[in-house]
Amino acid sequence: MFKNREGKVRSGWKIAAVLAIFLSSITVISIIIGAISSSVLLVTGDLKTEAGSMVPIFTEHGQKVMTAINRVMMFVQEILTILIAILAWKISTKRKLSDMGFTPIKSNFKDLIAGLLFGAGSLTFVFAALVLSGQAEVTSWAPSFSVSQIIALFMFILVGFAEELLCRGYIISVLRQTKSILAIYIISGVIFALMHSANSGIGLLPYMNLILIGMLWAYSYMKSGNIWLPIGYHITWNYFQGDVFGFKVSGTTEKGILTTSYPKNNIFNGGDFGPEGGLFVTLVIVLGFLAIRYYYRNKQFDFLAMDPPAMIVSNEDALVLATEEQNIEDMK
Repeated sequence: MFKNREGKVRSGWKIAAVLAIFLSSITVISIIIGAISSSVLLVTGDLKTEAGSMVPIFTEHGQKVMTAINRVMMFVQEILTILIAILAWKISTKRKLSDMGFTPIKSNFKDLIAGLLFGAGSLTFVFAALVLSGQAEVTSWAPSFSVSQIIALFMFILVGFAEELLCRGYIISVLRQTKSILAIYIISGVIFALMHSANSGIGLLPYMNLILIGMLWAYSYMKSGNIWLPIGYHITWNYFQGDVFGFKVSGTTEKGILTTSYPKNNIFNGGDFGPEGGLFVTLVIVLGFLAIRYYYRNKQFDFLAMDPPAMIVSNEDALVLATEEQNIEDMK
């Protein structure tokens, strides 16, 4: 039940254990930080409650404090996600980080840059399509810059690293032992989508697009053997969507350089979830598969052919084994 025919713990159990640790850790930290911040705001008078109402009422200062606290909680969550993904990989497989796609940046810098360009280009296309088709309108073309956009860039860099290390790096690398490309695509995509279940505006089409974008980034990892392209893709996908063009990012409101709004929510613009919940993004994701295929057209990499954990040895160990085998032959 817990192990496969090769005596390895099944990938499903490994993933379930990591997700359980991740969710429980995030829940505990959120409760602690939430309780402390609420208590402080109650004492300072920045949080009030009315009799018979469960809805908290914040003063203007209290709202600013809560925004800052939410940023801190997001920062803690992303750092925790990175640590859990790395520690889970090292403990459960005892393999190098490069074996989960986290290869040295020096040798894969071009992939990171390509990913950043793919993400920026994809959302620029979506923005243009929505505005030109009348599904979105720019209420102010005057650029609006603020410190919050710099903070958001830093946070989206963390999000890109964290979610790609967990969803593509750890989960897909663990699923490799199933030897099933279909299982890798579906399971990793569904898990990635479900991680956004608490977001505002989530629904059938947003779930579908999240699964597809998860599959797209999985495809780029399996074509290259590293997660640098999906990391870059993820960073600018989020940042350009929210902090450049002013759309919601997976249901989360961001202050953009441009101010954009929807005349009416529909299946083309994604409504309350933002563009990721619309059909224009569905089209862009499909085009993304073609772009990734073209980008890696001259690269041959067999993702499933990588040695299973039990057979991986270092160069030094391989040399020792070869020497011992030669000594045995000489003794004969």
